[in-house]
Amino acid sequence: MRKLFFLGCLTAFALFAQDRPPLEKLESLSGKLQSHEMWQARYDQEYIPAGMDLGEEVSGSLWLAWPDRLLFIQEEPEKRSMGFEGRKLRLVDPGAGSCDEHLLTEEEWERIPLVAILDTGQAVRQFSILDQEGVITLLPHEKGGVDRVELKIGSDGLPRELIITDPQGATSRFNFSKWKPAMEIPGGKWLPDPPEGIECVGDPA
Repeated sequence: MRKLFFLGCLTAFALFAQDRPPLEKLESLSGKLQSHEMWQARYDQEYIPAGMDLGEEVSGSLWLAWPDRLLFIQEEPEKRSMGFEGRKLRLVDPGAGSCDEHLLTEEEWERIPLVAILDTGQAVRQFSILDQEGVITLLPHEKGGVDRVELKIGSDGLPRELIITDPQGATSRFNFSKWKPAMEIPGGKWLPDPPEGIECVGDPA
């Protein structure tokens, strides 16, 4: 379940007119996301292990701010919070009484392609960007954290579905809904506070 929620640190993409080059669509997305200080949405996620047809499901809310801030609050089946700011990740699990911090490596960063999508220059450096039958597909130049990322949008021009496939064949599928501009985030911090009396554990020195 912890791996499932970690993979949940992914975020939003958009797809516009089908005859436009995929990089141009990503540039349009960046401009759209910058039109508001912050965005909020609902998400449902299913993590499907390699070789399986069904997997574990979670749902909750997310907040997104350009260029590199993201907060997932998982509500079902258990409450967890995950904040992402720059390369710093914090995962808070009240049920387990834990708070974990981590600085993302390049391979892990590919699992969270938020920065690459919001920063089109970084996207070009990190991925080959294709338009396959109306689906934006990102293929990493070097195999590692992900095998491919596929993006679809709804009629509102905001993310509807995101599928991430890892090199072993496991997939993490997200469905997004109820996108709207947001004024604030829960707790006022992108990195959520740990449970009372608990200190966050970081990477070994």
